[in-house]
Amino acid sequence: MNALILGGGPAGCAAAYELRAAGVVEITIAEREALGGCARTQRYEGIPYEFGPQVMYTDEEPLREVFERFLRQTPPPTDDGEYHPKVSIDGTLDDPHDFPITVANVLKLPDPARAIYELYQVNLEKPDYTSFESYIISRIGRTLYETYVRNYNLKQWKIPPSEMDAEWARFRTLTLRERPDMFRGRWQGHPGDYNPLWEGLAAGARVVRGEAAVSADFQRVSVDGDPVEADLIVSTLPLSADLEFINTCILYVVVRSEAEVMPSYATSFPNHYGFVRVMDYRQQYRVDSELALLDFEFPWVGVCEEQKYREEAEWFCRNVLRREILESWVWNKERVYPVATRKNLARVEAQLERAAASRVIPIGRAGVHAYCSKDTCLRMAKIVASNLDAVRSGDPARKLAVLRTLREKLN
Repeated sequence: MNALILGGGPAGCAAAYELRAAGVVEITIAEREALGGCARTQRYEGIPYEFGPQVMYTDEEPLREVFERFLRQTPPPTDDGEYHPKVSIDGTLDDPHDFPITVANVLKLPDPARAIYELYQVNLEKPDYTSFESYIISRIGRTLYETYVRNYNLKQWKIPPSEMDAEWARFRTLTLRERPDMFRGRWQGHPGDYNPLWEGLAAGARVVRGEAAVSADFQRVSVDGDPVEADLIVSTLPLSADLEFINTCILYVVVRSEAEVMPSYATSFPNHYGFVRVMDYRQQYRVDSELALLDFEFPWVGVCEEQKYREEAEWFCRNVLRREILESWVWNKERVYPVATRKNLARVEAQLERAAASRVIPIGRAGVHAYCSKDTCLRMAKIVASNLDAVRSGDPARKLAVLRTLREKLN
């Protein structure tokens, strides 16, 4: 049996590794750029960086063992070994708050009594899954929702939270916490260089450079426009051209400062600016340098306003950080974040049914249209590899059951 994998990002590399472990000898990966995709590590003056924050975490021992087979795990830059992002509700860095939201956040609010009263009304046992907005309010109350969540999601997803489905909330429980433990004590960290992982997972596979494509009905697969065939086809490409995604422009900025310039490795700004967060790569990996490498993430749809983004980042560096930009560059990628609306999720189900009647197996963030982490990509690959009989049976019902399983645990 031979396998063709479309896309060499985390999901594609994981698929190559798990299929090889399942006995598939002939594996080809079609990738237009480099293995690792958005999670491929690059360096600036010794500071590692990727496309946005790429923290590695998992609570599953088999997945951790795979990661540590290829990487040296470096713990987070904190005394307790956990990541603690910050959030600025006023646009300054004078008094950053915790994220995830903690009891300490409530006490910092202008009217903490109101938030406390609302917290007495929440229903943790039966949250409201009508929409993303109703879910959050039912878990933390309206005041905390409007302070930390509402505007952030408008910037990130470009639609009102009331129009977003609450699907992801079933997997990422959000409620008030005692301490800001981002990944809830899971195994977590950043290796400083993810590239050995992608190369290790893809070892033994043939990598061909080219633009892969799959038809809407999953019956035709091509690379650079030429039809291709294989006994097994794993696709990490978008499940449908009709599904909505958020594009992301990241502006990387270098400033001179031996001290930390941001309050955390990742600081979000829900209520101010066009960027949703600022990432501090030197801090994330504890690099000893007189330079700080930051990124400003600007989600966009329609038109990427790069010049506007540059002007805003320059203003922030000059007026908030009190630093001059030494160097900057842009990494812009389209179709990065899958938008979860009821309309999109209905399309996802319809596309999974079409894929079940083909030889194509969609996996990964774009393949199942769900924002997911690297350990989720590896879990999906394990599910496919352990169900090869079902996905190759020619029985759409059996295959569809496996495809639905891929979306059962998205984080």
